Amino acid sequence: MRNSAVQGARRFSNTASKVKAILEVIQPGEVVDGRTIAKRLQERGYRVNEGSIKMFIYYHMLHRYLKKVRRGGVNHYTLLS
Repeated sequence: MRNSAVQGARRFSNTASKVKAILEVIQPGEVVDGRTIAKRLQERGYRVNEGSIKMFIYYHMLHRYLKKVRRGGVNHYTLLS
């Protein structure tokens, strides 16, 4: 009876699965903002909030998996190489 309110919506099981899902939606060399990442995760069936994704990236992924690029006052992210 899990997720009975929203059919087909997936939740992340742990931090590692969330990191993996975020890394899968960003292509090498691509620069994307948090809104685009959240949108792509929603298209894959995850139930996510844009603000939560941005905070997760800031606390768990920045400088380890992703690099921040500031464009027009908005934080964009790219994969570390």
